[in-house]
Amino acid sequence: MLLLAGKGFAAEQVVNIAVAANFAGPVKHFASAFEEKTGIRPVITVGSSGTLFAQIGHGAPFDIFLSADAARPEALVAEGKADKQNLRSYARGRLTLVTRQSAPSGLEEFLTRQFNKPVAIANPKLAPYGLAAEQVLSTLPENTALPFKLVRGKSILQAWQYFTAGNVDDAFVAWSLVKNSKANYWLIPASMHDPIVQKMVIVKHNQHPYAARRFMQYMMSPAVQNALADWGYQPVKARQKKNKDKTGER
Repeated sequence: MLLLAGKGFAAEQVVNIAVAANFAGPVKHFASAFEEKTGIRPVITVGSSGTLFAQIGHGAPFDIFLSADAARPEALVAEGKADKQNLRSYARGRLTLVTRQSAPSGLEEFLTRQFNKPVAIANPKLAPYGLAAEQVLSTLPENTALPFKLVRGKSILQAWQYFTAGNVDDAFVAWSLVKNSKANYWLIPASMHDPIVQKMVIVKHNQHPYAARRFMQYMMSPAVQNALADWGYQPVKARQKKNKDKTGER
């Protein structure tokens, strides 16, 4: 989705933001408050992290890239397309399994169910949450046959849309997409997959360097970091707490 800047805006009154699909909702909310605070209008492009990364590599005119992982922004630094001092972790994500049945107690119990439709995940090659889902399934004993087929969305948002449209009854998605819905879900223990540390980076040779820096500063501000929990994320500097993962019944 693209929010187009209006006519008549000076160059530094716009910031072009490329954001991973899982963070589309939060970034639109934060961007609205950012515009009100600074007068800088965000222009938002949403896609999978892999797709946006490829577009930046081909010269897409983004000022700042908010990925769903750390690897792709770090790769832009390694490739000379961004500077290391403009690289920041901005959120930590959680993976969940959303289902039309009761929330499972764990993966083994989930696999005992009757499946009449495929199970949706995001494409692991494009979306970090899809890779996390693949890692969860890889924890099963070797040669374990899955009792369902997988359908892969281009992004985590598309995997969620497969569920909401009724194309699947189960999907591995970002907790942020499910948290405030009425769906049943199992919040997957973070120990079952690599940490989902989401990083952002200012793209080198961008058109709006001042606006990009202001937006990065805003995303790292206490106001934004403290609000991340409302969207199903953890702030980057959150203390490690020994909270048990919960199964969500709606």
